[in-house]
Amino acid sequence: SQGGRRLKMAEMSFGNRRSTAYRRSEEGMPSFNPVAFFQGCIASRPDTLHDKAPLVVDFPDRPSKMLAAVLPDYGSAKRFKVQMVDLPRLPMGKLKSTEVLVEVHAAGVNPTDWKQRKGTLSQIFPLTLPCILGIDFSGRVVRAGEDASFSEGDEVFGRQTLHRMTELNGSYAEYCIVDSQDIFHKPENLSHKEAAGVPHACLAAYACLARIGKLLEKRTAIDKAVFILGGSGGVGTFAVQLAKHHFGCYVIASSSSKNAELLRSLGADEVLDYEDPAFLKSMGYTKVDAIVDCVGGDDYWVAFKPSLKADGVYVTLVGSERHLANDKSIDYTLALQIQADYFMRQISNRIGAAQNYHILTGSQLQSSDLKIIASLLEEGTLKVVQEKSFSLYDIALAHELSETRHAVGKIVIEIRAEEEGRKKSEEAEKGASVGASKT
Repeated sequence: SQGGRRLKMAEMSFGNRRSTAYRRSEEGMPSFNPVAFFQGCIASRPDTLHDKAPLVVDFPDRPSKMLAAVLPDYGSAKRFKVQMVDLPRLPMGKLKSTEVLVEVHAAGVNPTDWKQRKGTLSQIFPLTLPCILGIDFSGRVVRAGEDASFSEGDEVFGRQTLHRMTELNGSYAEYCIVDSQDIFHKPENLSHKEAAGVPHACLAAYACLARIGKLLEKRTAIDKAVFILGGSGGVGTFAVQLAKHHFGCYVIASSSSKNAELLRSLGADEVLDYEDPAFLKSMGYTKVDAIVDCVGGDDYWVAFKPSLKADGVYVTLVGSERHLANDKSIDYTLALQIQADYFMRQISNRIGAAQNYHILTGSQLQSSDLKIIASLLEEGTLKVVQEKSFSLYDIALAHELSETRHAVGKIVIEIRAEEEGRKKSEEAEKGASVGASKT
C-alpha cells in the first residue's frame, strides 16, 4: 500500500540548504524578473530582506512529516526522490494573515516545472536546493490566516507562485503554504485530479484572449475569429474552449491530424494540420482578431501576421524560437537579448510596423481570474482535457512525458488518490442507502 511505502522511504530534513531562504516582508517591492519573459513563468520576486526571523514549524495537529517529491540537484527527472520530509516551515510559528495551509490532493505538471528541474533557468532564477517543485494544485484548506477568505475544510484549487518557491515548497507534496489570493473554491463538479490541471494553463489562455487579445473589449462585437497555434496542449485546449464558448469566436486551431477530432469536439471550427507542407500558407485571406501561439517561432509570426485584422493581436507564450528554453540554458546575456528583442517589437507596435506582437509574461496572469474560470467549469462551458495521471512515486515518468511536448491536454500527479477514491465510495454508498430507504 502507499502508506506502507511511505514508512520505507528515507526521511530527509532540509536542514542547512545550500542557499539560505528567509521569508520576505510583505512590504517588499518586486523588481523586474527576466524569467517572466519565458513560457509559464510567474511575476517577479521581492529583492529586499527585511524579515530574517528563524524558520520554525507549529502544526501540533498535523503529522511531523509529509510525503514529497524532492529535487536534490539539477538534472534529469530521475533525480527526484519521493520521501518523507519536514512539514512546511513558518516564520515565528504562524501563517501570514493572508496565507493558507493546503492539504494537497493532486498537482499539475507544467513545462516550467521541468525547465526548473533541468537547470535551464538556473542562471537567472536559481533554486534553493534541495527543493520541492510544483505550481498547480487542488486540495483542502487545513489552516487559514486571519485575513484569508477561506476556512478549514474548504476545497480549493490554485497555484504556488515561483517567487514563493524560493522560501516555501511547491505542490509536489502533501502540504503547501500558499497566498489566499492565488486560490479559489474548487468547482464541485470536478475531482481534485481534474481541478489540479486547470490553474496555470487556463489562466494563461484567459490572459492571452481576454486582455492581451482584447476580446473582453469585443464581447459584443460580431464576426470575431481566433487562431490557436498548438491547440491540443494544456494552454491550447483551454484557449479553444474559451474562444468558442465564452467569447463567441470563430475558432481555427492547429494540431497534428490525430488530434483534430478532439479539437473539433472542444469547439474548433477549423483544424489545420501543422505537419502539412502547405501549413504556413493555409490561412489564405482569413482575418482574425487574435493569434495565440503556444509553440513559438518567428516563422509562424512572419507567416500568419498578414491574417491579423487591423487591430488584431499576436501573442506568443514562448517567443521568437520554437519551444524556447526547452533545450538550452538561459543566462543573463540571452535573457537581455530576448528582453531587447521584446522591447524593440513593442516600439514597432507603436509605429504600426509589427502589428501588435506580444509575449505573454507571468505578471499578466491574474489569479483573480480563477473565479471566472471556476464558474465556467461549473456550468460546463469548460472541460478539462488530461493526457494522463501519475502517482507521486512516478513523477519522473510524468516529467518525461511532458518533455516530449506531445502530451494532449494536462498531466497530473495524484498525491492523495486513495483518499479521494475512498470519499467517492462513501458518497456512493450513502446515496445507495438513501435510495433504498425510500423504496
